[in-house]
Amino acid sequence: MHPGAIARAVMEAGLDGIVVCDHNAADNAAAVGRAVGATHRTSIPGMEITTEEEVHVVAMLPDLASAGALHARVAAALPGQNVPDVLGWQVIANEHEEVLGFNQSRLAGATTWSLERTVDEIHRAGGLAVAAHVDRERFGLVGQLGFVPPGLRLDAVEVSAATPYRVGCEQYGQPLGLATVTGSDAHHPKDIGLSVTFLRMEDVTTPELLQAFRGEHGRSVLGGGRPMDELALHILDVALNSYEAGATSVEIAVLEEPEIDRLTIEIRDNGRGMDHETQARAVDPFFTTRQTRNVGLGLPLLRQAAEAAGGRLLVRSMPGAGTLVVADVQLSHVDRAPLGDLETTFMVLITSRPDVDLILAHRRGSDGYELSSADLAEALGGLPLTSPEGIALAREAIRRCETGLASHASDPPAAGRPGTTFKEPKHD
Repeated sequence: MHPGAIARAVMEAGLDGIVVCDHNAADNAAAVGRAVGATHRTSIPGMEITTEEEVHVVAMLPDLASAGALHARVAAALPGQNVPDVLGWQVIANEHEEVLGFNQSRLAGATTWSLERTVDEIHRAGGLAVAAHVDRERFGLVGQLGFVPPGLRLDAVEVSAATPYRVGCEQYGQPLGLATVTGSDAHHPKDIGLSVTFLRMEDVTTPELLQAFRGEHGRSVLGGGRPMDELALHILDVALNSYEAGATSVEIAVLEEPEIDRLTIEIRDNGRGMDHETQARAVDPFFTTRQTRNVGLGLPLLRQAAEAAGGRLLVRSMPGAGTLVVADVQLSHVDRAPLGDLETTFMVLITSRPDVDLILAHRRGSDGYELSSADLAEALGGLPLTSPEGIALAREAIRRCETGLASHASDPPAAGRPGTTFKEPKHD
């Protein structure tokens, strides 16, 4: 996990930024910041502090000076010295993969700070205090204590990659009235980007993060999840390709047909389209026309996910006539990826490009809905879709539609059930 390896992994994962958190230390934050900054991404200095109750709390700090100050106070609160033969060498490195020294404190241990003091010390340093992997029994706030102390001034809670993001929100964030984030908690470069949080912010900074956590001034936590393991985030990546292809209209249809054991995803846009050669190369994981991100794996990974679940990927496109992407899978296949959180997909797409006419349709059996950005814009009466009111309306609409669809999931087919609508997607 030397700084250069982290920077390459951040770039390959297509991330805008990370929070780098050594356990009970910030020795490597500056070098990681320089390495990641050289790739035009951002690394926020942080620390994962272990309280005396053995609860992990993530500190997201505004700058290196604040990180250094908190690092010194944490070091003074860490009893004992490291035993390299047992716990390994605690390396301090630079961005050129050179070892500069070793941290001698016992970083694997707990500080003498209580949970409340830890949160206060993070705030004293100007940082944000986030309950780390709150869904985990070991070192998680709820698992360690069995409750959340009243009056604890957390800024957010984090759920691990093991818990679906929406489940984490419902079980932890919402009951506490706090924003929910997720992350990879990577201990190896290959795991960076395993789980991600999507945020609407002006820049990757802790003040912007705080506003997003609070939903202030148009900043917002849009959602999160595991990009390679959920079909909804495959849809997001392919639809973002449509945006980059200059599309002004994108239609997404998700069709669940249990009677024939199929799940079909259709994404249609009116972007610049592709010729036959480009279409053939578009499903090649080593080919991309993207300039804004280093990865262009939307179609190759969707193809892989479809074929792994007994399905296929079809791409039809013509220059100047847009693109149609169709992926179908066996609904009951043991290797089918979960559909995941369509709310996250819709929220990211609608706030990324509010000028694009976006239509999302989801059908399960005979029930379904259609939701369009144009209808939402009309309901806002002139307020922008990216305003706090617009974000709240979009979230409420998609959540209500998905909840209504889920409530009928076990019902027998019933044509014409009141309150459900679905426009059949176009087929060539």
